[in-house]
Amino acid sequence: MRLDEFIRSCLPASVSLAAERAENRTLYELRLRAGQPVQWIGSETGWLAGNGRLLAVPDGGLVTTQAMLEETLFRATGRSMQSAMESICKGYVSLPGGGRLGVAGTASMGDGQILAVHTISALSFRFPGHIPDAADQILEQMMFPSSLLIAGPPMSGKTTILRALIGRLARGMRLAVLDERGELTPLPSGAVSADLLTGYPKAEAMMIAVRSLSPQLMICDELSPREAEAVSASLYGGVPLVATVHAGSIAELLRRGWTARLLREGAFEKVILLTGLGKMGELLDGYALGASGGRHLPDPVWSRDGDACFGKADPKGGTAGQDDPAVCPSGRAAGTAAAYRYYYRDADERRAAAGG
Repeated sequence: MRLDEFIRSCLPASVSLAAERAENRTLYELRLRAGQPVQWIGSETGWLAGNGRLLAVPDGGLVTTQAMLEETLFRATGRSMQSAMESICKGYVSLPGGGRLGVAGTASMGDGQILAVHTISALSFRFPGHIPDAADQILEQMMFPSSLLIAGPPMSGKTTILRALIGRLARGMRLAVLDERGELTPLPSGAVSADLLTGYPKAEAMMIAVRSLSPQLMICDELSPREAEAVSASLYGGVPLVATVHAGSIAELLRRGWTARLLREGAFEKVILLTGLGKMGELLDGYALGASGGRHLPDPVWSRDGDACFGKADPKGGTAGQDDPAVCPSGRAAGTAAAYRYYYRDADERRAAAGG
């Protein structure tokens, strides 16, 4: 990956030169820690040496100092850390081109709030992925405008899929792209019918879009509990939403009260789980998942390959169908519900049906 001039100007000279020598390698993240070697995370992962080689062990890697980190952050904020302190207190700085710089350090507190961050201990440059066909599997199975929740752990490709969806859909469909952290900016080339709201808090941006821009579809990254009410309001306003959320499994998604409630309300027609970069599970019914998780999360039913699976939800509280596959966090079918089903109404019956 070729680093742009802005990133090169931010990095310490030794790191910038080494990264230039390693340009033929894919790069997703570049991590700098005080007193530690630089970590390169991409299609290959290792410790960056001065000659551009990636080392399997940290010994011999380029070491960054705290002073180097402070200078790097100073440059990344346009030489005005104070003007960027609000986002630094949230743990990041937005970079041109949709990248993001994660920031770790020592926080100064006041009235329960983070007022400032100093003594920078780690920086993580995260680079956006541009894969135009990343959303093809979704587009083959869904008709838009429709609501979709994309769940997955960090670095599983959630934002990359959003960019691909924007690039394909904003060629006539009216989109409102809500980009609070600057990760979806700039829009893909050819996205001629997308309205971009950058820097707005997502909840406020949703209300503005619904009231003022008459979108057919809204797209935003990284939902949190703060936006739950706004998502509900947009649902009743007749505008579907495509959004991402951090979750390592379907079970984790259902254990969160606010996500389970949104699914029960029908805020998302479909849910998809990403288990790793380029690894996409099947599209699941959002209401069915919410109806299950809203009453009580079922005990896990273990598949033959060791994944914890959960039977497909029945909104009426009955059993999974005889031929319905169990739903695994990986998105694979673990076998028929006849082999793995359990009952929602009685925990003992569920364990008995699972063979426990």
